[in-house]
Amino acid sequence: MKITERTNLICGILFTLIVGTLLHFVYDWSNQNHFLALFVPVNESVWEHLKLLFFPVFLYTLFEIMVLFKTSGSFLSSRIISLLAGMFFIVVSFFTYTGISGRNFLVMDVLIFVLSVLVTFYASRYLEVQHPGFDLPLLANFAVLLLLVICFFSFTFSPPGLPIFQSDYETSRYLNSPSSSIP
Repeated sequence: MKITERTNLICGILFTLIVGTLLHFVYDWSNQNHFLALFVPVNESVWEHLKLLFFPVFLYTLFEIMVLFKTSGSFLSSRIISLLAGMFFIVVSFFTYTGISGRNFLVMDVLIFVLSVLVTFYASRYLEVQHPGFDLPLLANFAVLLLLVICFFSFTFSPPGLPIFQSDYETSRYLNSPSSSIP
């Protein structure tokens, strides 16, 4: 039985939503295991929460390549660009709404995650179907993925002092400081 693209899309979305949600709690469940910290959020920073999107999408993409034999030239390029768009959506949405409201809300954070998953998978499918000639060199695709993994691993244990790497409490303190306000 062949899986339809619609079924595959829905399965990818559900897989990412479920696994991403579970990954949110793994670090505490594992008694703060340092190896797992590479793949799961270790604090409430926006950067660490990008792992909730990146690693499940990465795993599902591997599944698609190895089991469903999705090997078209544009598939991997479309998925990587769309994953970057989903991650960008998380960052921009979070800092926009917390910048306006001055604080974060769990419901909004969850909604942003859900929307980022939809952005990632629907944009990937759109690019793959509507722009089949969109194909980055395989080496470029691997370089982007490797760079992201290296950044996730490195910044888990040595985060820069930028707001994206700060936990919610520190981020809200930054957003509410007089020096961060727009003149």
